[in-house]
Amino acid sequence: MKSTFSVISIVVIAIFIVSCSESNSQEASQKFALYLLKNDTLKTEDIQELDVSRHVIRNVPVLDYDDIVAYQPDNHTIYLNDILSRYLDTDSLEVFSQLFGKPFVLIANGDRIYLGSFIPGISSWAPFTPKIVDYSVNNEEKSFIISGAAYYDEETFIDVRNDERIYSALRSKIID
Repeated sequence: MKSTFSVISIVVIAIFIVSCSESNSQEASQKFALYLLKNDTLKTEDIQELDVSRHVIRNVPVLDYDDIVAYQPDNHTIYLNDILSRYLDTDSLEVFSQLFGKPFVLIANGDRIYLGSFIPGISSWAPFTPKIVDYSVNNEEKSFIISGAAYYDEETFIDVRNDERIYSALRSKIID
């Protein structure tokens, strides 16, 4: 009887621990995350003018709130626990090889904020979206910069990188 109770207790504790860790990672990916799209063949050039809610994203983000050490809002630099290529994993080479952009979706506080693009520095094409250019990745500092859209109408332009939901999500990680 004692051994049955011990086994049941261990199983219940294990289930609780697993559900807590899943809940924490789910919470982190809703607080702030970058997701690649499920359809690997799409280029930013082809979809940049579609509403961000229309894009089907992968189940697991490239990186999320827990991967971020600090955020510098004045230049939109994100400092990570590890180098960016570790988070990109098998997508690392492919992400920066798309001359017309590899799209990602940025989520903050559970909302899709904007479509962005990974861009190789050798590309002469520039998206209408925020972008992460390969030369803005600093492996020494474990950081990268999200640059603004290259082309825009000054009268109607809103820099989506300055969305209050991003600042709210990253408030505890903001540095000067």
